[in-house]
Amino acid sequence: MYDEYNTDWAARDESENKEQAYDRLMAREEVMPSVEKEYKNDVDAMIKLELDNFRALSGAKGKKKKKGKKKKGKKKGKKKKLKLFGANHIKDMTEYDMLCELVKNGIVKKLPPTALTEFIGEFNYIHLMIDDIKGPPREPSMALIRQLVTEYIIFPLGSNLVRMRFPEMIRSFLFYGPAGTGKTQVLRAIATETRSIIYDLSPLSIEGVMNASKKEGEKLIAMVMIAAKEFQPSLIYIDEAEKVFPAAKKKGKKGAKKGRKGADKDAPSRIKKSLLKCRTQWINHETRITIVGCTSEPHEGSKKEFKKFFDKSIYFPFPDYTTRRLMWKSFIETSGGKFRADFPISTLAHISDGYSAGSIKKTCENVLTSFRKSKIE
Repeated sequence: MYDEYNTDWAARDESENKEQAYDRLMAREEVMPSVEKEYKNDVDAMIKLELDNFRALSGAKGKKKKKGKKKKGKKKGKKKKLKLFGANHIKDMTEYDMLCELVKNGIVKKLPPTALTEFIGEFNYIHLMIDDIKGPPREPSMALIRQLVTEYIIFPLGSNLVRMRFPEMIRSFLFYGPAGTGKTQVLRAIATETRSIIYDLSPLSIEGVMNASKKEGEKLIAMVMIAAKEFQPSLIYIDEAEKVFPAAKKKGKKGAKKGRKGADKDAPSRIKKSLLKCRTQWINHETRITIVGCTSEPHEGSKKEFKKFFDKSIYFPFPDYTTRRLMWKSFIETSGGKFRADFPISTLAHISDGYSAGSIKKTCENVLTSFRKSKIE
């Protein structure tokens, strides 16, 4: 539509066309292809009928040498279906059947909606002023995290045009940081802003789901990928990513290794191989699918596999002073509290250094009970 506007309408002068009459030449060019196609089909049908009549009169039989071609076409179709790793296990299922199966098994989930603006925080201007290029990088502010999520995830996931024109091919993100810093909240915000379907492949969600054999794990990932492509935009969520990509255990404990073999069928790491293959095969510029992994203990996972699987990573730190001050004010007001002019909010922000956003919110909810709020009034 954009290209058509530029070629046909952008430089067109309509100043003399006050009645807004249609352009005969343009209308003819628009209608002629469909009319020609209809006439062509009618003429082809008439010629075919004439040929059949001539064959009937002459006693000749029609040639039937197209069976071999049809067989070849079927074989090619099968090969296309098998391009996705594990797709041969679900060749008889439709995309809708796959989605229904995933909903029944609790893989497709509807998380509580939230806006990205509810991820409270401001830019850390002091760090920008004293930033040293030679020194270690500073922790990102909450406002910077919002900006990165908007530019790298929400825009490409929400718009097909942006996805196709985006300079980088980013398939997956890793959110890491302490517990309660807002990783899951940001994921919920992404799903809300883009209206995406969430496919939860976290260890808790896949526990006991399709774990009978190795093929079942491949089938699960193939179903998720095919359904995600059919019902775009889609978010594939992996909480506790360190359990899916665990670090290698130290050698020397042979007994422990033997004992683990029996439990591998239900281990979260059983989907690791399928995820790695399907990510490269299935997600590209044309598919609005993004994988988001979250971890509060990145040291428990394999750094090598994290770097191999996740294209980008975003660190969620504890809130800085300005953000804590804003959080105390916002959470107290949403919990029903009221501020006085002499309320020491700066002192609260100062002594809560090292507190996560979740801890601050829980503190406000636990302290501001209905009894205390009635006393304030």
